Amino acid sequence: MEISSVIEVWKYLKWLPGFILRKIFSKERLADLVLIDVQARHEAVRVNLGEIASYSIYLQVINMSPFDVELDRAEIDFLCAGVSVSKQHIKKTAFKSGEVGSLYITGEIESPKAKQMARYYNENQSSVSFHCEFNCALHNFTKICSNLEGVNVHFANAEWRSSEVEKV
Repeated sequence: MEISSVIEVWKYLKWLPGFILRKIFSKERLADLVLIDVQARHEAVRVNLGEIASYSIYLQVINMSPFDVELDRAEIDFLCAGVSVSKQHIKKTAFKSGEVGSLYITGEIESPKAKQMARYYNENQSSVSFHCEFNCALHNFTKICSNLEGVNVHFANAEWRSSEVEKV
């Protein structure tokens, strides 16, 4: 079933009073209706292990609820080649009902962590976890995803960094 058809059906329920809607759409139900995953195309997760190491992650957010929601803040944990990198995202981002939006996360990787990634990037098993706080007209809710596995990471400058590690 298409997302738009599900949203259209739920829009007919908006005339109900707020206390009934809160019973139908609990915090847990709203969290289940907001889907977050790593984008499927191109280089959704990129790690650059150059002199100033960095990473970028493109997430896809699908709001299947009948209400507009706003991402208030999020904490993203990226596990790559045995190294965990955390990032707090505090920019508020709105997602309309039925919207398929995206979220771009980027940050620097400390040198010791970059060296560890360079050693084991061939044996890479990456995952992304997140804890998001959303605002909604009905009530605020939390979305937690403990472990999105199978993340395909595109590495840049990994050979250079690993050769620098071997020299030491």
